[in-house]
Amino acid sequence: MANVSEPVSLQWTLRLLYISVFIVGIAGNVVVCAAVVRRKRLRSSNNLFTFNLACADLIVVTIYVPTQMTAFENKHNWALGDTMCRIAYIIIPLCLSASIGSLLAITVNRYRAMVSPLAPKLTGRNIQFIITAIWVTSLLIALPIIFVAGTETSTNGQVYCSEPGWPEDSVIDNVYWISIFILQYVAPLIVIGVLSSIAAWKLRANALFNRKRESLVITKAVRRRMQQGTKITKMLFALVCIYAICMLPQHAVYFWMEYGNLNQMGFKMYIFRFSNVFPMANCALNPIAYGTLNKEFAMVFKGLFKRKWNYKSTICCRKNRDQSGVDIIEAKGGSDISLKDI
Repeated sequence: MANVSEPVSLQWTLRLLYISVFIVGIAGNVVVCAAVVRRKRLRSSNNLFTFNLACADLIVVTIYVPTQMTAFENKHNWALGDTMCRIAYIIIPLCLSASIGSLLAITVNRYRAMVSPLAPKLTGRNIQFIITAIWVTSLLIALPIIFVAGTETSTNGQVYCSEPGWPEDSVIDNVYWISIFILQYVAPLIVIGVLSSIAAWKLRANALFNRKRESLVITKAVRRRMQQGTKITKMLFALVCIYAICMLPQHAVYFWMEYGNLNQMGFKMYIFRFSNVFPMANCALNPIAYGTLNKEFAMVFKGLFKRKWNYKSTICCRKNRDQSGVDIIEAKGGSDISLKDI
């Protein structure tokens, strides 16, 4: 693969994709994390799970994406050493497990709000425990990669970041990656689909809105709780769709490579390159979903852009006023004296 000359169009396409993912991913996820940290009113249970998702995306964008950009610009020759190879290799399974774990937490929380609206809300301690459990589970899932990942030198001197630690003539690596496919993709998406369907059915069939209750306070509490559950629906649906679409190419490439004829294809390097971009693109698309489908985060993004626009307008007006002052003085004095000289 190293000896094959890639078309210039492909190189610039991938280069622009890397840069776009890096810039949008950094900016979007930093804004989301900073908003939750600085504003107490944003620290609802769903927003805290979203914060956890943004943190996972931020790790991918700040560590994994630069390593892939570096390898790409270095003709796919890994020059960052064995330790960095292990770190980069574990980032994807670790953070993707944390991402889908966060989406599951949002789904279950929404399910509780809509199916059992009178159930107590999650406390801060409950949320901390769930987030900790997500990361511990994700670390356990990704831990085997630490022991098998590392640098590998080919016969032509090319250095790759690969998985040389798996036992030869063994199916352990296949078992591991198929398990990853099930744990990170198939099972979570099935659970999310089932819970979302049940919640939607319960919402339509719920008689709480249609019958009179003795306590107006209870009725209002139930209605408010269920409305909170419906607010997150569009954003959750978008995030799940983004995850499903962006994670599918790499899984498909793996099965095509192991059980198909991808290795015999002359264009396999293009498939590898673009399939690797999709998980990274997921981290840049998520903040766009927050900013367009979550009203609270949309207000944060809108306020940020508005402040930047007002700041630029203020600077522009000041420059215009300063320039006007210079023109007036020059007209009166008939000389080259500027405001700085006065």
